[in-house]
Order: sequence, then C-alpha cells, then structure tokens
Amino acid sequence: MRCPACQTESTGAYCPECGTPLRVACASCGATLQPAARFCTQCGSRARAARSNAPWYIAGTALLALSAVVLLPGSKAGTGSADAGPAQTAPMLVGGTGAGAAPTSDNAPPPLTGTPREQADRLFNLIMENKEKGDTAKAKFFVPMGLQAYAMAGQLDADGLYHLSLLQTLGGNGADGVATARKILAVSPDNLLGLVAAAQGEAAAGQRAAAAGYYQHFLAVFPTEKARDLPEYRDHAAALPQYQEEARRFVKP
Repeated sequence: MRCPACQTESTGAYCPECGTPLRVACASCGATLQPAARFCTQCGSRARAARSNAPWYIAGTALLALSAVVLLPGSKAGTGSADAGPAQTAPMLVGGTGAGAAPTSDNAPPPLTGTPREQADRLFNLIMENKEKGDTAKAKFFVPMGLQAYAMAGQLDADGLYHLSLLQTLGGNGADGVATARKILAVSPDNLLGLVAAAQGEAAAGQRAAAAGYYQHFLAVFPTEKARDLPEYRDHAAALPQYQEEARRFVKP
C-alpha cells in the first residue's frame, strides 16, 4: 500500500516514513477504508473532514513528537552545510530515510506557526544544526520531513533551492542535489550557493572531476559575486568564507 502523505510503499498499519495511518476503519460501520478515502463505500458516511491545507502539518506533527531541539521561530541562520568539505561529508551521505530510534528531549518545540516556507526553513536549520554538531543520525532522521516540507512550500527562490539541494545530498541523493542546484545556476550561473551545492552533490555522487569544476568556478567568481550582496548571501554570510576554504582544499593539487 502506498502512503497518501509521502508515497512510501508499506505493508503495515502505519507508514514507516511519516507515521500516517494506512488502515482506517469507518466510524459508523467499521468497514476498512482506503487511507485517502473521504467517504465510506459501504455506508456512505464521511470518513474525514473536507480537504484543506492540513497535509502540510504532517511533517510538523512528526517534528513535535520527535524533535530534540527547540526550533528558533523565523530563523534562517547561515548554517551552511557540509562546511567540513566533501571528504568529510561523503561518509554521512548514506541512505536517505534516517535510521535508529527517534530522538527524544525534555524540551518542547514551539507551536507550528508561519508559512509553509518558514516551517521548511526551520526544519532545514534543525537538520544542519544537528549535522554540524556531529549528530549525523539525528540530522538524517529529519531529512525526509525536510524534503516533504520544501515540496509543500510552493515555488522556491535561490535560497530555498539551495536548502533543498543540501537536504537531497545529505539524504544520499547527490544526483538530485546537483539537479536542484542547476536550477539556481540556470538563472544565475555564478551564484555561489548554487555552485557549492552542485559541487557537494557531485562529490557525494562520486563525480570528483565535475565537483572540482564547480569549485573552480566558485573560486574564480567569489570576490565579484560576493560583492553583489544578494539576500541568500546575507542569510548565509558565515558559511561563504568556509565554502571558499572548502573549495580551495578540494581543488588543491
């Protein structure tokens, strides 16, 4: 059976990825319903409320139950990403669904507020903060929720595509990360975040020569491009010098 929320195949009663119930009984007659059914096929009773924007809260509900960190409202800190460089990042990019038991905490995260994009950015920050602390398992645990959040966030700007690319690469899909980064570069070929996201995706996919090409491009345009002071550069100002050093290490003879 395919989960109606995240499309993961499962034979159990609940989705192994997002926890959505896969076997639902009609409250009136007890007949088994399809997960996405709105009316019972046996007695015609309404199975669920009329469709709304509630699916967005699937990721948020899981976050409330599983989060180990108090999320910072509205923050888009410049967490960067694989600041340690591809050589250290590659071992982290195994699998894409997270593993291990759900993290726990005594801290309760704040109420889910803001737009879907703001929610997605909070998940991104949570994932990258845990990654930078060295808690790879916890970071990867939240990657599927982060990917789903950005899928529900509507059309993404360069900053959003950069976030999505890093999550795809961290989840073990370097090729997807490169494809997303190229959407940034198609509009702005010298975009520093697009270049580094593409480089990291290629490195994770084992395409070292292609990664080196992106890093060399990054280094060549860094001074003039950084001076453009784009919104995404301001959001990730702390990461840009680290990316510059990362690129130098990667292309060093």
